[in-house]
Amino acid sequence: QLEAINAYLNGNDTFVSMKTGGRKTLCYSLSAVCSKGLTIVFSPLKVLMEDQKRKLVKAGIPCAVLYANLTQGTRIQEKIFEEIASGLIKMLFVTPEKLVSNEGFCRFIMQLYNKKKICFVIDEAHC
Repeated sequence: QLEAINAYLNGNDTFVSMKTGGRKTLCYSLSAVCSKGLTIVFSPLKVLMEDQKRKLVKAGIPCAVLYANLTQGTRIQEKIFEEIASGLIKMLFVTPEKLVSNEGFCRFIMQLYNKKKICFVIDEAHC
């Protein structure tokens, strides 16, 4: 885990393969807290994302979850974007469908990427 965290913090592309329960979340969560900018975690598992968000918020790490569907509502998503833009959120869990289905979201993260204020994590190999 330390090797993965150091590689991430040094700006290196990093591939981490661990079995379920191997503490992959620790690797990218700790890295996100220690780095500047936003870390976007892509995961197809909504229940897992909500569970991770709940645990991280409880630990004092500001994070949010975005879905492709509108069950969250536009106002909630707009609030999340405002919090990201103002630097209040360190981690954002996103379904792959959100990336594919929302051009505005893609433009938003490209702006952050061009400013070197974003890192990406893919939490499931089949994403």
